[in-house]
Amino acid sequence: MKVFVTGGTGFLGQKVIQRLKREGHTVLALARGEASIKKLEGAGAQCVSGTFENIATWEKNLGGVDAVVHCAAPVVFWGKWSDFDRDMVQATVNLHAAADRNGVKRFIHISSESVLQDRAPLLDIDETLPYPKEPNSIYGRAKKETEIALLGKDSKSIRIILRPTFIWGAGDKALDAMIEKIRAGQFMWIDHGKESMEMVHVENVVQAIVLALSKGNDKDIYFVTDDNPMPAREFLTQLLKARGVDAPVKNISGGLARAGAGIVEGLWKLLGIKNPPPLSRFEVAFVSQPRRYNISRIKNNLGYKPVMDLKAGLAGLK
Repeated sequence: MKVFVTGGTGFLGQKVIQRLKREGHTVLALARGEASIKKLEGAGAQCVSGTFENIATWEKNLGGVDAVVHCAAPVVFWGKWSDFDRDMVQATVNLHAAADRNGVKRFIHISSESVLQDRAPLLDIDETLPYPKEPNSIYGRAKKETEIALLGKDSKSIRIILRPTFIWGAGDKALDAMIEKIRAGQFMWIDHGKESMEMVHVENVVQAIVLALSKGNDKDIYFVTDDNPMPAREFLTQLLKARGVDAPVKNISGGLARAGAGIVEGLWKLLGIKNPPPLSRFEVAFVSQPRRYNISRIKNNLGYKPVMDLKAGLAGLK
């Protein structure tokens, strides 16, 4: 199979390319510059130089491609909506249109559980749950609007949306950022970290992507998890321990944390501050919003089963 990957220099994208190459597929990857080319070629991909702003100049490379795996997205949670709209929503819509024009059969878009995150608990829900009016992060809003725009278009290709939960594994920069906050004394548990959260090892996301290359129907949406929800504190403490970091003990109530995050975000918006606020609703929700998903759909339709369990994943962090 011939597969075109975006976001191939990222945490997930690198793993996707490596897996596809091991299985004998031809992999093309979008590259923005020399540093990207070096990293992508090192992973075994054939590079296509370009950006989402100049798709017309390189889209001919999509001819003969069987599937696009669209991993690219800025993993940031603060900024101007116009930037998120351009870099996530419009980039995805334009890439899909180019794929359609060039006869690509499948378009796999990597979305996020954040499309459903506002304030309500997400317990035992599946992919049929309606979107909230306003997700608790601009990133979640952008992912939501991308899903709506992508599925609202006419399409010749089969469109499949994957919604991973928190992606973890060796090389995870989100964990690095958490460790920096802990060492700076800026991290606290919320409501003692007792609420359930969902996570997914990067190799399990890759497994879902590989399955979606040949299974699933147009407009299918799937949550992707480790199928092992647990209290946030229990899971994150194990991640930190694997990295040789002691978990913090400080705690704050959820009500106080949410109120504080709302005030801080409002102040940052009022003052037009570009840097992310020290506390956000998304960060609060990450460790305090109850989340437990029913993943029967991906199991039944794609035959998904996690290939990496918690014990093996933690061993890989050391």
